[in-house]
Amino acid sequence: MNWVKGLLLFFALLLGYADLASTNVILTLGLGELNPFMHLAQTWFGVWWLVPKLGLTFVLTWLLWRSNNVYNIALVVAFCCTPVLNNLVIIAGAN
Repeated sequence: MNWVKGLLLFFALLLGYADLASTNVILTLGLGELNPFMHLAQTWFGVWWLVPKLGLTFVLTWLLWRSNNVYNIALVVAFCCTPVLNNLVIIAGAN
């Protein structure tokens, strides 16, 4: 495996965890989830909503692992930064 591809896959996992952690901070501040799918998972699973979230993160990483185009993988990883940055802006605005 190309080391760049491995690094990008690691960042995809890391961004999935950062999204989960920052969403938990938002929920503890009393705000809600804007993603309708994750909101539905939170409603159905309660505190175990992180299981489908992490499951989707692992599915995304697996699909990226199967790709051979490093540029497309980098584009998807860059897109995964968006919810994390949005959550950080919301957290900063709430404080």
